[in-house]
Amino acid sequence: MRIISQPRCGPTSKTEITHPRLSPISYRSQFEDGGGSKAEAEGRYASPRLLCVDSVCCERTLGFMGEKFPKKQKQPGLPHVTRRTFLGTTLVSGATLLAGGSSAIFGASSSTGTSANPDSMWKLGGDLPVNRLGFGAMRITGDGIWGWPADRAKAIKVLKRAHELGVNLIDTADAYGPEVSELLIAEALHPYPKGLVIATKGGLTRPGPGQWVPNGRPEYLKQCVDKSLKRLRLDRIDLYQLHRIDPKVPVEDSLGALKEMQQAGKIRHVGLSEVSPEQIERARKILPIVSVQNQYNIGNRKWENTLVYCEKERLGFMPWSPVGGNRGLNSERGLEAAAKDHSATVYQLALAWLLHRSPVMLPIPGTSSVAHLEENMAAAALKLTPADWKMIDALAERA
Repeated sequence: MRIISQPRCGPTSKTEITHPRLSPISYRSQFEDGGGSKAEAEGRYASPRLLCVDSVCCERTLGFMGEKFPKKQKQPGLPHVTRRTFLGTTLVSGATLLAGGSSAIFGASSSTGTSANPDSMWKLGGDLPVNRLGFGAMRITGDGIWGWPADRAKAIKVLKRAHELGVNLIDTADAYGPEVSELLIAEALHPYPKGLVIATKGGLTRPGPGQWVPNGRPEYLKQCVDKSLKRLRLDRIDLYQLHRIDPKVPVEDSLGALKEMQQAGKIRHVGLSEVSPEQIERARKILPIVSVQNQYNIGNRKWENTLVYCEKERLGFMPWSPVGGNRGLNSERGLEAAAKDHSATVYQLALAWLLHRSPVMLPIPGTSSVAHLEENMAAAALKLTPADWKMIDALAERA
């Protein structure tokens, strides 16, 4: 499945779909993807068009634009398919193609391919295959990442929809809520589907809304692991990340505690967050590290050296705030025209850029909206030429 700027069908055969939740021009909440308050939720996509998806099986173009399906009489013996059902089926099919290649839909005998696309997958720790575009579960909590969401049922729908769209890597933390994000994940998805990887974190305390204080004491981290296991209803956590290195506690002590929990069978793999290459090297002397989660996006490449290190050492790199968080993308204005040229939004282009930037990149955009989630997932199918990406890099660097 690939994204095209213009439909390849003739004007009489083009079918356009109005997104059930969006007007032709809608605006994206920056707070949805890593920062800000819900009072800032009015900024959304500034592009009048979303992605046009060209299906490899029938060369039929779909556009998230402003026309509704023409009304048709239901044919005897045929099931009634609503616009929403059709859109959902299309998105799920796209996610399946991304995750498993066209053979996942057409069968192994299909001439379009028989194996998974290696570019869309990553193996955490060498043994946990995940689709590279995951989901960050911070924004399903209340304001200030504090307490329960105003609409709990909506949060549950977002988590379930993420799985339907092919997400099998969900990132959370005990500090999100606190505790709320982990509890919602278990409520929505337990018993967990086969292959779902839940990555959680510990080592940040929450004195109040918007407040984050590191605590890397060994006894505290051991308690964090046990409590996360209970909230998530797991016997073992696939990926447990030290949320922050506590400057008041030697990292050897903090990671030593996680090593004990790993040896006890409570943790499968260990990751770090917001660290330099030197800190990763120090940590790897204590126990194996399989992933790093640092702030990184097309407009903020402060941790470029850490990404390069992860590429060299084959560690997964999970960029938080992948579309800029509450500050948005510094390069947004320069990218608007480029996104429009490819019938995408700035945020979809930013996510596609991350996937293009490195094979170890595992973006985890977060949202509390099903519509935003669906749009984020569509970014995985956006394919540009090397010349296009070079131009976009130049635009981002000038901003």
